[in-house]
Amino acid sequence: MPLVAISTCILLALQAFNVLAVPTANNDVAEVMISTPGGLRPQSKIFHVPEGATLHHTSDTVRIISATGETLHTNQLEKNSGVVHPHFAPEVVAPSRTAAAARALETGYVAYTYFTNNSDSNPIASFTTSWTVPPVPKTNHNQLLYLFSALTPASNDAILQPVLQYGTSGAGGGNYWAIASWYLIGSSTYHSTLVPVQPGQVVGGNLAMKAGVVPSTAGGAQSFTYTANFTHSPYAAISATTTEMLNWGWVAFEIYSASVASDLPTGKTSFSNITMNNFDGKPTPLNWLTRNDPTDGLSAQVMANGSPKGQVDIVF
Repeated sequence: MPLVAISTCILLALQAFNVLAVPTANNDVAEVMISTPGGLRPQSKIFHVPEGATLHHTSDTVRIISATGETLHTNQLEKNSGVVHPHFAPEVVAPSRTAAAARALETGYVAYTYFTNNSDSNPIASFTTSWTVPPVPKTNHNQLLYLFSALTPASNDAILQPVLQYGTSGAGGGNYWAIASWYLIGSSTYHSTLVPVQPGQVVGGNLAMKAGVVPSTAGGAQSFTYTANFTHSPYAAISATTTEMLNWGWVAFEIYSASVASDLPTGKTSFSNITMNNFDGKPTPLNWLTRNDPTDGLSAQVMANGSPKGQVDIVF
């Protein structure tokens, strides 16, 4: 087989699994890039967090700690590694704390809502919602779809999210729906076990700050412990102790490699029973802002603002 034909076959195979090899800065070694809810990210910095393990994130490292207290892995964070996701622009989101940047319409965050709680003394303590697993798409072109709720810090360098995915990501998957929780910090990515689910099944995504940690100190710096999980699925959970407060809330539909409309589900997915509470136990004054993709007919519609019993519909 000619060399060109062999190269083409290899590239197609990589694309089929949402994998790409990218040269490093010195061009000596090609870094394999894997699809995640943060776009393509280095395979060498994607880590599975076993059930019962926790993440301990300091200013310069992230450690995976087992349920028995053993350090399973230590990852050195890069300095000034930037945003965790190409769709979060720090020059817009972080300084103003009132608006989010426009996202690419054809890929990435195509329909979403966002909200910021401006009280650092009374931060978001919990964010829960439930949604129904959509039908599988009619066609498959190696698309990767994500539906999720999330919390992020004002610095925009991290995201904690319980995610429903269709397709193959760094956590695994295929042509079926599955759930996992993710924590992205800088260029590093952490995920729970991926658990398959069925169309029509109701999944409950939960985000929470551990009670009694505000304010607290660890080496002179504040620390906050958060969890992301799905109701009735202990394997799809992540717990992270971080030096940052997660005070931005999101509900989003994110897509990659979708070629035609039939690569997406039909109808809508309702994120219902949205409940967000602050650390004082009172409902967060939730007032969603939205971004949509009208060209492709994709939208996030706020059906009920506030908390509890809020609702956001993602319309396909």
